[in-house]
Amino acid sequence: MSKKIFVVEDDSDLSEAIQIVLREEGYCTVASLDKNSIKGVILHMPDLVLVDNKLKDGFGSELCRAIKQHPLTSHIPVILISGYPDLADIAKACGADAWLSKPFELTALTNLVGHYVKHAA
Repeated sequence: MSKKIFVVEDDSDLSEAIQIVLREEGYCTVASLDKNSIKGVILHMPDLVLVDNKLKDGFGSELCRAIKQHPLTSHIPVILISGYPDLADIAKACGADAWLSKPFELTALTNLVGHYVKHAA
């Protein structure tokens, strides 16, 4: 059974590109466009959440914080992605397991996802 990655990215082209790359790596993907995706995370119980910090309706760091504080989802690794220069500080503050600055190399994305999925509970 392939590992499931929940992608939260409001740029539909980037979301689709990320999903294509992850599917080529053998992952199953589920996507959402907004920060209010905690219900989707609980419904799908993915092995990892990949979330953009700047969303049209708020910040992915808020979703990350909600995931890490919810008893059903706190164990799920979260990778925060963004073009923000202080992304490392934002990721640390919201409890993200890792962060990836935009623009990023696809190999950096797949390596990071692979690392956290491999070590997921």
